[in-house]
Amino acid sequence: MLSIIVPTFNEEDFLPRLLASIESQDFTDREVIVADNRSRDRTRAVARSHGARVVSGGTPAVGRNRGAATARGEYLMFLDADVVLPEGFLARILHRFDEEFVDICIPWIRPVDGSKAIYRTIYQFSNTYYKLMEVLQPQGLGVCILVTRRLHERIGGFTESRRVSEDFDYISRAGKVGRFRVFPSVHVYHSVRRYVAEGVGPLVQKQFASGMLYLLTGKAVEVPDYEFGTFSYKLLEERPGRRPGRDRREVTRLLSTFSEQGRRLQSQMERLEAGAPRTRRQKTGDRRRPSPGR
Repeated sequence: MLSIIVPTFNEEDFLPRLLASIESQDFTDREVIVADNRSRDRTRAVARSHGARVVSGGTPAVGRNRGAATARGEYLMFLDADVVLPEGFLARILHRFDEEFVDICIPWIRPVDGSKAIYRTIYQFSNTYYKLMEVLQPQGLGVCILVTRRLHERIGGFTESRRVSEDFDYISRAGKVGRFRVFPSVHVYHSVRRYVAEGVGPLVQKQFASGMLYLLTGKAVEVPDYEFGTFSYKLLEERPGRRPGRDRREVTRLLSTFSEQGRRLQSQMERLEAGAPRTRRQKTGDRRRPSPGR
């Protein structure tokens, strides 16, 4: 069974379409658990109306752990509330997961709720970066993470003391124990609402600085004053007062630097792959879990 876990806080605008996209999947051996952080809107009612089980949540890390603790599946999928699954997504990613003997994976991410080309560019660069780093330094966003229950429990779940970057921390720790992969052949849609709220340029600068910190030190950034649910309201594609030309120039400059780093990482990967790679058993010491239904 697949257990889908969604941490929420005031997500009545975005949660319905995620749950509808899950209901339309052709993979039916699943359950949906919404770990809610005392929402003040109709989030819990929306979840129950779609047949989801509601448990008490907290920060994203706390909510994911509490959802996993009540899950019945041997596979755990953590999704953000502002995600939309394309048709056939669950069946495709689970097939790749088992076919490649993976313990944890993330899919490609594509933007939704905004039509600007810059959104597609940002997501494409991020996807490429995570793919290049999957062997050297596993990392990625918590937008969608698929992991075995055994690995989740072995690493102690998400670090609940972390208010942000808990996803980077989780994937990094899991990648040191199990086999991590990024799958370009499957994708989910993710809302650009945060780019709209903060502005493309400022947010990309923040993410770029965070990524470089993690690349150089292996430490995820901390933002003590971050509040879960800051972006849990519905946004139009653009907010008045933005200067798209300036945003575009800032992003272009940052992505140029990012591209240079990517080329260096690619060269490092090619040199590593030229050597003798460790086998999965040498890395983890774990035997392969049985496929669903066995």
